[in-house]
Amino acid sequence: MLPDLVDMDVYEDATFYDAEFARRNHDADFFLRQSMKIGGPVLEVACGTGRITLPIAKHGIEIMGLDVTLPMLELATRKAKDANLDIAWLHQDCRDIQVQDSFKLIFSATNAMQHLHDRLSVNAFLQSAKRALMPGGTLILDVFNPNLQKLARASSTRYLHKTVNDAEGIPIRVEACSQYESATQILAFDLYYLREDKCVRTKKVSMRCFFPEELIALCAFNGLKVRHRYGDYDMSPFTSNSPKQILFCEAD
Repeated sequence: MLPDLVDMDVYEDATFYDAEFARRNHDADFFLRQSMKIGGPVLEVACGTGRITLPIAKHGIEIMGLDVTLPMLELATRKAKDANLDIAWLHQDCRDIQVQDSFKLIFSATNAMQHLHDRLSVNAFLQSAKRALMPGGTLILDVFNPNLQKLARASSTRYLHKTVNDAEGIPIRVEACSQYESATQILAFDLYYLREDKCVRTKKVSMRCFFPEELIALCAFNGLKVRHRYGDYDMSPFTSNSPKQILFCEAD
């Protein structure tokens, strides 16, 4: 039996999540370009409220969205209906993808894979995604490249993480404290959402860090060959200082 996923309750408030990430589009543009280039059918793993799924469908590409959090899928369903888009939404765990069809492209965007904290869960996801690929199909993995300076931050240091707007369009300042546990490679965040200097919400989020050669080794162990590795959504070459690790994989 696989371990339970950790800190997933932060995704139960789908409306707040949708507003929090509404203005983020650089990653969505990247996955749209790849979907248009590779073609459908496409499966987005951990699709959330459809922020990336819907624009791909609007371009006439066949796509399904999969997520383990039901409120996210319920909001995604409403958004698709409002946009007159026919999208199948799968309420499933990415570690056990159950589909009848196979896909030319499967992707996990914007660090979603880093919610898999243990080796068994990572292997289960990679093997499950591999089984759902068409022959010659592509799996895109998208995680951050660990920054040693950021990992070394003292847990007492509170810093600006980002600024967002809430559902009413009011600016929210998001501050964070973080702590890295080297034995487990887990980076844990306490997030504080401040509106007019008043804390209106807190969140706890924990992410598994994948180091570059480790991630390639995990892919190889699960029968996936890394064809390309990029350092950001602009497809720049991967280097030690790259903010991202974006891997294009295919089944061996």
